[in-house]
Amino acid sequence: MSAQDENKPHVVVVGGGIVGASIAWHLTRQNASVTIVASDLGGTATPNSFAWLNASRHNPRFYYDLRRRSMVRWRELADEVPGLKDLVQWCGTVEWDLSRDELANYEKQHSAWGYDIHRAEHKEIAEREPYLSEDVIPEWGLRIGEEGAVEAADAASLLIAQAEAQGARVLSTTVTNITKSENSIHGVTTASGENLSADHVVLAAGVGSTELCTSVGVTLPVTGRSGLLVHSKPVAHRILNGLIISDGPHMRQTAAGRVVAGAGFAGGDPGEDPQVTSDKLFAKVKGMFKPEANGVDTLELDFFTVGYRPTPLDGLPILGASGLKGLTLAVMHSGVTLAAIVGEVLADEIVHGTKDPALDAFALSRFN
Repeated sequence: MSAQDENKPHVVVVGGGIVGASIAWHLTRQNASVTIVASDLGGTATPNSFAWLNASRHNPRFYYDLRRRSMVRWRELADEVPGLKDLVQWCGTVEWDLSRDELANYEKQHSAWGYDIHRAEHKEIAEREPYLSEDVIPEWGLRIGEEGAVEAADAASLLIAQAEAQGARVLSTTVTNITKSENSIHGVTTASGENLSADHVVLAAGVGSTELCTSVGVTLPVTGRSGLLVHSKPVAHRILNGLIISDGPHMRQTAAGRVVAGAGFAGGDPGEDPQVTSDKLFAKVKGMFKPEANGVDTLELDFFTVGYRPTPLDGLPILGASGLKGLTLAVMHSGVTLAAIVGEVLADEIVHGTKDPALDAFALSRFN
């Protein structure tokens, strides 16, 4: 480390998914000295995510507000990070997977909160998504204009590469031990046997964060929830203009032309035989489209993925202080949506000691 670097806080970020990548990138922007440790650059859960950017439904207002802030931050990042704009689509969502009463209440509440959401009749949905079969489109649903999706694994790799270009060190390995004395964290040990001293350690390793926390006496109430997604072979043109959250499959088309779908936006139960589950799900996906629509006749399953989404006990993110000096937590489902704002606010807190008031609601201490 150079004499100039000695004046910088050294932060080890554990995890190479979209959350860890965003934190590392924001830290380098805050003039921190950063080491990223991850066995899979691009993450483990991240490549298996539906990657929907949204602030929608069933969430308390304080969580909606954080998600909405992150959507704004995603737009800013797309302008700040070269190449990221190509990976983010603000394509909007059409949704009809709830009962009519639930849809009506959702629209009423979120429109009052300022969300770009309105009731869309059958005709509007059919015009918006002309390749969908008329039979699957409901009498009415909801259209949310400001939502989108990101190619999350590619975005994570891009952020890590740009953090590295700004001086971050990247280690493709795992953390086997966190170095602790009394109530302070001093660094980590990697599987390759390297001891990394640090002023601060950030755990953004999804489900893997749980075991590391246990090793230093911190209980992290997080489980891994499996979700299966099917991925089509690339289609040469757009057969979906936005995200479809239907009462059947939830679908989107990636920037590369693949249709990605799950039984729900978080995927679905893989079952005893994931291949059989995938085949059945993909048959339902094909049934969502007009068979005569251009390109649909060649829609073909390429592969399926099964991801394990880190899900805190109460469903809300765990962000910030761990109870140990020098150890910050960033573990959550909806990591793709939240990554942009989480990276910004945690980097600001670690480097400058400026805590965002919104983080209070997501502290680990709420489980005590």
